[in-house]
Amino acid sequence: MAELNETQRYFIDEHIEDYMDGLISRRELLRRVTLISGSAALAGTIVAACGTPAPTAASPTATVAASAAATAFVPQAFATPPPSPAPAGVTVQENDPRIVVSKPEIKGTDGAPLMAYMAKPNTGARVPGVVIIHENRGQTEHIRDVVRRAATAGFVAVNIDLAARDGGATALTDSAAYNAALAKRDLAAKLTDHGATIAFLKAQSSGAIGVTGFCFGGGETWNIVTALNPDVKAAVPYYGPQPANYAELAKTKAAVLGMYAELDTRITSSTMQMEQELKKSGAPYTITIHPGVNHAFHNDTNADRYNAAAAQKAWVATVEWFRKYLV
Repeated sequence: MAELNETQRYFIDEHIEDYMDGLISRRELLRRVTLISGSAALAGTIVAACGTPAPTAASPTATVAASAAATAFVPQAFATPPPSPAPAGVTVQENDPRIVVSKPEIKGTDGAPLMAYMAKPNTGARVPGVVIIHENRGQTEHIRDVVRRAATAGFVAVNIDLAARDGGATALTDSAAYNAALAKRDLAAKLTDHGATIAFLKAQSSGAIGVTGFCFGGGETWNIVTALNPDVKAAVPYYGPQPANYAELAKTKAAVLGMYAELDTRITSSTMQMEQELKKSGAPYTITIHPGVNHAFHNDTNADRYNAAAAQKAWVATVEWFRKYLV
């Protein structure tokens, strides 16, 4: 796949993983890879190289969730992931009295609207800001819900859709079509949008900025830490792929909390190299590998991967990390 860019390769690897896990058919894999790569011939070659999915076994995530349920989770003062999958993606309503929701006008350097979604605590105090970066499906209702959850924890939170110029998740409802649009944008272009978002958020908050993101957004969080770290005090990437320039982590000043899944070996295996660079930085860091769970364990709309116990533990740790370092 040498002719593909880094984002295209990452998205295709994700869809191959879904196929190998029995979540999509071979035909659907071929369709998705064709859309993302832009070449039916290349897609055929890639899919032909894939093996046959292993027989479906008992879900290890379900086993872990069942055993974890024996230890009751202590509710927090802020909203946390739900105790079971939430297909609609809503755990905090937009009219929740704890928060104020808006769609501010954030534009890229080219003047393009970035489809921003923001939630603030219902207070007049100046509080820290947190950028929430979406998964590879864009600004879904689940991501807007995470923005609202962050606001209940006392942060001004904002998300933009990185494929806004193509209509974002609202227009690109097919996941492969969305991936194809997003993969057209190179790292420099995405970083300019992140930079515009951070600049806007600084004016809306105390000026102390944190970043968190999931899946593709976890990788974008790492990219921000390596490229825009003077503007970011703390970061929490969730199962994010290793950035190409990960050696730059040795220079970061941001406090980093990495959230990873034990069963997500393709992604989690890269954390050792990144940890070696973080050690050199002298900045606070922790890499947490949650046992017995897989990629996307935090996404409560994904019934195949969601693990309530791990998601709740990770989110509480995320909020505590930001409260400690966004001062």
